Amino acid sequence: MSSAPTTTFHEAYPLKDLRPADYNPRHLSEEAFARLQESIGRHGVVKPVILNADGTLVAGHQRTKAMTALGMTHNPAVMLGTKVRLTDEIQFNLLHNRVETEASVVYAQPGPIGAWSYIPWQTIEVAVSRNKPFQQAINYMTGGHGPGGSVVIDDQGQIALNAEYAVVAAANHFDVLAWTCASSDAAVLVADLTGEYGVYDWTGLEDQAPVCNQHIIQPKRLRQYTSLKKAGKLAYKSEVWEKLALPRLRKRPETRVVDFGAGHGDYAKKLRPEGYQIDDYEPFCTTPGKYAVDIRGVVSMIRTVEKRVAQHGLYEMVVLDSVIKATTSLDYQHWVLTTVNALCAADGTVCIGTRNLLAEQAFENKQHATSANDATRLSFLDSENVDMRFMQGKCMRIRYHTPESLAELLGAYFGDVTVAGRSNATLRAICKDPLPLSDLDYERALDEEFNMPYPNDFRHGRHKRLVEILVKLAKERINRAE
Repeated sequence: MSSAPTTTFHEAYPLKDLRPADYNPRHLSEEAFARLQESIGRHGVVKPVILNADGTLVAGHQRTKAMTALGMTHNPAVMLGTKVRLTDEIQFNLLHNRVETEASVVYAQPGPIGAWSYIPWQTIEVAVSRNKPFQQAINYMTGGHGPGGSVVIDDQGQIALNAEYAVVAAANHFDVLAWTCASSDAAVLVADLTGEYGVYDWTGLEDQAPVCNQHIIQPKRLRQYTSLKKAGKLAYKSEVWEKLALPRLRKRPETRVVDFGAGHGDYAKKLRPEGYQIDDYEPFCTTPGKYAVDIRGVVSMIRTVEKRVAQHGLYEMVVLDSVIKATTSLDYQHWVLTTVNALCAADGTVCIGTRNLLAEQAFENKQHATSANDATRLSFLDSENVDMRFMQGKCMRIRYHTPESLAELLGAYFGDVTVAGRSNATLRAICKDPLPLSDLDYERALDEEFNMPYPNDFRHGRHKRLVEILVKLAKERINRAE
């Protein structure tokens, strides 16, 4: 069995030799920066920065700025043993800033007060183990890149900061870098270090790391993977379909529906044989069993929608489930909702579902997290409630909403918006009365949504007739309303 890469601790690494990463996603206000300087002035530097093997600063950007402002010239640093790829470097940055916790109760052998030392893993005693998601995240990073973290321990032997890191060390048999403080100072030190120090801003990552397009997500979206899969069956899990769309369809089975952003199109495939008139469109539909986009299948769906609206007009129901949560920018969010507006008949209904911010915040605020299903959830929300996750080696943005923010967003596209329910994961909304938007908005949005960029910036260009028809029908809808 191969062991994790080794790391090297430098107690006094020259600040002038650090190479800050230009993507750093965390930013501090002036007030937070002042508090950080006060903390360093009061306690010293009790948490090393982390460096990639090439000297790039992986974690600790704000601390190095504060130390420079205080006139310091050196700082403690842990250098990773191997050069890690950019996406892992970014993930290391996020996790290092996120796993400062002390929910577990852990004891170990302290070192000299006011000094660095290594705690032998054999001396670590875990009295209470909590925050399983944090432990799993730490386990992933230390297993892949070596023990890059550290703890603060008081002179009585209790881990005061990063106790979950010590839990992982005990389980994986590696010694822990530790700063020992007096027990009388521990409470103040922890309070200072665990305060709010900055917000996330993902704009710096736009050109630094590949963003996960939706075709990476589609194989898992809207499907419930259970033992039924082994029997060749699907268990459907879309709350938007089950709670909003299907009850309305059963009352009016003649309703013409388009499922926009349909994933595998499972609901359309299931319901069409029952006589329901459901079309589906998924710009990132994949070849079965692969991540490759099925361009021919995408164009076929466009041709179907084109034929349907040319013959029968705009749709009486549009389903938009789990799409706006995965839009990679505010522009794409606008284009998606503009397109849905364009597809909806004047008296039509739009059924929408997206991620529930309140549930995510409640999860993050829990002191105990032991569910196996939630074992990998760690949130890094920016000021727009966008979270960054990692999948298939790429960054994935997830947008969260409260009932109020979702209603406000949808109100720019529909005159009648009702937030129709929520669960632990999903917010649901019903929209009616599509508002008139400009020709320029319709043309740009429809062009983007029905002619998505694929790898190597390929676009199929088979959408122009559909765009012309939809713009024409949207204008007619506006004129009738006037």
